Amino acid sequence: MVSAVWKSLPLRFIYSGLIYLIISSILGLLALFDFSLKPIHSHLMLAGFVSLTIIGSMYQLVPTVTGTELRIGGLAELSFYLTNAGILALVLSFLGYIPFSISGSVYILGILAFTLVVLSTLTEMKLKSIAVPFFTLAIVFYIAGTVYGVLGLSGKIPFRIAVHNHILTAGWVGITTFGGLYELFPMLALRKLKSLKLAYLTFILLLFSLPVMLYGLQNSIEDFVIVGGAGYAVSFVILAANLFATLASKSETPAPLDISVKFFVPALLFGIAGVLTGLLDFDRFIHSHLMLAGWISLTIIGAEYHIVPMITWMEKYSMMLGVENVPMIGDLFNPKLAEILLIMSVLGVSLLLIPVTRVVGGMLMFAVFIMFAFDMVMVQKR
Repeated sequence: MVSAVWKSLPLRFIYSGLIYLIISSILGLLALFDFSLKPIHSHLMLAGFVSLTIIGSMYQLVPTVTGTELRIGGLAELSFYLTNAGILALVLSFLGYIPFSISGSVYILGILAFTLVVLSTLTEMKLKSIAVPFFTLAIVFYIAGTVYGVLGLSGKIPFRIAVHNHILTAGWVGITTFGGLYELFPMLALRKLKSLKLAYLTFILLLFSLPVMLYGLQNSIEDFVIVGGAGYAVSFVILAANLFATLASKSETPAPLDISVKFFVPALLFGIAGVLTGLLDFDRFIHSHLMLAGWISLTIIGAEYHIVPMITWMEKYSMMLGVENVPMIGDLFNPKLAEILLIMSVLGVSLLLIPVTRVVGGMLMFAVFIMFAFDMVMVQKR
């Protein structure tokens, strides 16, 4: 299994992300019991699990949706080692062993390598995709957020944790998720996107509203924060409305609803609740966990239930098609377990938001992540 995963760069990133997910989840549980591990927990979750999963998915999706091949393969390989070394070095920095300027610089080099690979691939694209402008803008925020964090934690510039968090979560992760959902949701729901114009409208809103919000956070100007936050919230509501309208339209092919889409639906609902609690300046824990545990994590799990089996099938069985019997992509994961994890994850996020059930919710989400990681490992064995 290890050799099969190692051959595929996207899978290598995704499975590395799963390792960080498990470690981060353990630290998150300990944080609920007042162990001071929150910075390491959040960075392993965001810089590790979420970011590496996105990078791996982009290395697969960008060539697929644009009809090209991934360019500068050697640099793409290097990005894997640099980002992982940077993540491990960041942990050492939070423990006080090495300066953030060193760990952050290594991670930034990995991001820059990834950026050059993606942008170089996009210069050769043959097909248009709604995801491309979102992915491109998201990468800009990825670089900006990481550089801001390194300079801020090194004492080079005035640092505000809220700015750092929002550049990376609302910018890098959020905008990537917008683009990914606009691409994957209609395809996996077997429907045509309801409105391409609304999709581009959300992009324009994000392009202007997020910098306004970040400027307000950096300079403590509440009106800018409110206006920028409102614009981001409106863009999210438009995204959700567009995708729900797509789901309500007639399917191009009669078939049961894909498990990925089933995860996307509650993820969007958690996301709407998350942006509204942020706009109303509600409890920060609830806001952040609605966005990260609810919207982002469920979206990633849903996406990986398509991406990991698809890549694995292409690597192991595509050459055998027509020569011998091969499994379908959907045969490579456990659909019953996926349905159970869907219910558990919705319940887990909900309980995580209530103070008296927060530990139970955290333990339930930890169980979801463990079983999901197990199912993704089993994809390679089926």
